[in-house]
Amino acid sequence: MVALDNQDFFGSAVRVPRINLAPLVGGIALVAVGLVFGALVARGFAENGFRLGSQLAWRYTAIIFFAALVSGPVCRIAGRLGHFTCPENLSRKLVWGFCASYGVYLLSVFVPNVLALSAGATMMVAFGGVVTAVMALTAAPIKRLGRAPMIGPKTRRALLGMAAIYFWGCYTLMALSRISGPHRPDSWYGISLGLMIGALLLRYADRLFKRHATQPQIEAATV
Repeated sequence: MVALDNQDFFGSAVRVPRINLAPLVGGIALVAVGLVFGALVARGFAENGFRLGSQLAWRYTAIIFFAALVSGPVCRIAGRLGHFTCPENLSRKLVWGFCASYGVYLLSVFVPNVLALSAGATMMVAFGGVVTAVMALTAAPIKRLGRAPMIGPKTRRALLGMAAIYFWGCYTLMALSRISGPHRPDSWYGISLGLMIGALLLRYADRLFKRHATQPQIEAATV
């Protein structure tokens, strides 16, 4: 344990360069657009092309969502080990990047059926768009000039948490249905299920680390 806690064992602190919001979010969205456009070029600007494009975009958004979920916990756990400094607000920026990429996915579902969109697809696109907008708006406090935030911190955290639970449930249930149902074998859904479960475990581990870190302070205060 002494060797593991020694800074000389881990080396000097690692500082990650600052990551700017616009390039990160724009880059994430451009990759999603590139995946959809590449599928259309490969399969043609028809139903098959849009189906492949939306499938690729869906899988890509799952990866970005996983990154948004785990970036904060991973940075905090690594920071507690004393050899890593996380970029400022990385998790928040990844949330906005996820929202941008998910918007591209929704467009890839909506555009090919714009003239004859089914009721189910309409509800999915509309509800998904609303939840995405809620997540994007609550990722950071919305402040009016010289005034308090428009949404209180408790309400904002609750809305952001519900949006995160919704998307986590979508990716998890989709993976479970594909694995257990009569579908063509696809290893991706096992991977995506593992990502969602892994993200959940990492967030629980982060809370456990935080609880153990604050326990000595509480005990010292009561002495």
